[in-house]
Amino acid sequence: MFYLFSKSILVEIGFKDQIYYIGNEKFNSIPDYLLNNCYSSGNWNRALKYKTAINEVDKKYFMLDVEVYWNLTSKKIELISKIFFFSEIINSKHFRETFLNTLLTHYFKHTLKILKPKEINKNFIKVYKPEISKDNLRINNFDNFLVLNEEISFKNKKFKSINKVEGKDAFSWNVNKLNQIVYSFSHEILEKDTLLKNTDFIDLNNSLFYINSLSKLNKNLVLEFCVYDKKTRDKLMQKMIKQIKMSNDSLANWHLFNLTKDIKYLKIELSKISENIISPEEYLKQVYSKLKRNYEKELLNL
Repeated sequence: MFYLFSKSILVEIGFKDQIYYIGNEKFNSIPDYLLNNCYSSGNWNRALKYKTAINEVDKKYFMLDVEVYWNLTSKKIELISKIFFFSEIINSKHFRETFLNTLLTHYFKHTLKILKPKEINKNFIKVYKPEISKDNLRINNFDNFLVLNEEISFKNKKFKSINKVEGKDAFSWNVNKLNQIVYSFSHEILEKDTLLKNTDFIDLNNSLFYINSLSKLNKNLVLEFCVYDKKTRDKLMQKMIKQIKMSNDSLANWHLFNLTKDIKYLKIELSKISENIISPEEYLKQVYSKLKRNYEKELLNL
């Protein structure tokens, strides 16, 4: 069982002539502790209500917390309540057919989503052990991220430099109108890896792989995952470093520092400056004129 999310729903309880109605079911009795904790009004603007199918009855309302799980063995969505009385009700055929989609749609109403389902199955969950990452498409800071999915727009994201995979061409870069550096790497950096295949973007600073996908279990269920995998990230970084070095770019060490945050690349540049006729100040001005990025703080800490 893989936990997905929790949701509170307002369960409508109809009652008439000592008979109680929930959904399309009727009960001769309901535990007193539930009735004593009911609300007399269901006039809650944002509450999700599971209404009784029976009309012309008096009504009470119980706020029920429901946990939503993915049963990896049966490949089904399962609902669990800590209140035993409601367990069969929320897993009944009527609830599933008339209310489950409403519950999912309501929970993900404001969620940004990628519409194409990915190959996320039982084996993927067991191997990579993803964590839930709610609203991962709303992450704002994309500094030193690697974008793998072309559907991900980083136009309005915050970053000093960002990386993307684009075509079969070798390493390249450009500075946009916001003075942000956009690095492009060829597809050769990507292995045939299930994690990379499903990943939309990677936080290279923290080895976090973000995934957003509609579920094949139900089109209204959005899978928002984050996977920590330093080993895969390190392999990827080595290939990116190799592409930068092979490019013979005159600013390669600056690019390598932007990618790795390793000050050894700045030290190499400083040693080059000392061997050059040009003054350090003039050289750094030239670097700034090309990269539009100031490295004074980093250089002062060397």
